[in-house]
Amino acid sequence: MARRYALLLVAPLAFAAPAALPESTTLDFAKEKLPDGWAVATKSGTVVDGELRFSGDGALTFAGPISGDFRVTCKGMSAEKANFELKVEDATSGAELYTFAFLGRYHGALDGVKSCLLRQDAFVAVDARMWTFPGRWFTFEMRAAKGQLQMFLDGTLGPVFVDPQPLAPAKGVRLRLVVATEGSKDEVRLDDVTLEWRKP
Repeated sequence: MARRYALLLVAPLAFAAPAALPESTTLDFAKEKLPDGWAVATKSGTVVDGELRFSGDGALTFAGPISGDFRVTCKGMSAEKANFELKVEDATSGAELYTFAFLGRYHGALDGVKSCLLRQDAFVAVDARMWTFPGRWFTFEMRAAKGQLQMFLDGTLGPVFVDPQPLAPAKGVRLRLVVATEGSKDEVRLDDVTLEWRKP
């Protein structure tokens, strides 16, 4: 069954960088074993030369739970066209609340390759000038504070969304960084994943 999307138009509002959050961790993949709370789901994931490398689709999850206020930065590249998405999920049910999507593959509903923010299944902010492409490293940054969401690519501000009714589960959220490739053998590399967060 085809997935349907609604497009909710919201005027982009800039807001200040969030204050420093009390908890933080960085994955530089200097060791193959990940810190507690982190997990990798890929068919062929390995740590090589301080990078997480895998072929085909993969996901890096932080179980948390966290309050929903966070800042995530990471470096990533793909050998072929791929989408890099950070999914904010209910820590209890796993339901998707928000998605920060840096697209490198054509998206039929958006009629192109773009970056976007989703609130559940609804597009709430889209930037047609921002996308990723194969063969080079990108720096991704995603921020959420009190229902205000921002995306940056290589330091440039992209989609912004201020949710008038923030989705904030009582028991917190988890974060899942997902990479979706075109082919099952397409190489993906991730490095320097930094997370700052607040506990529920």
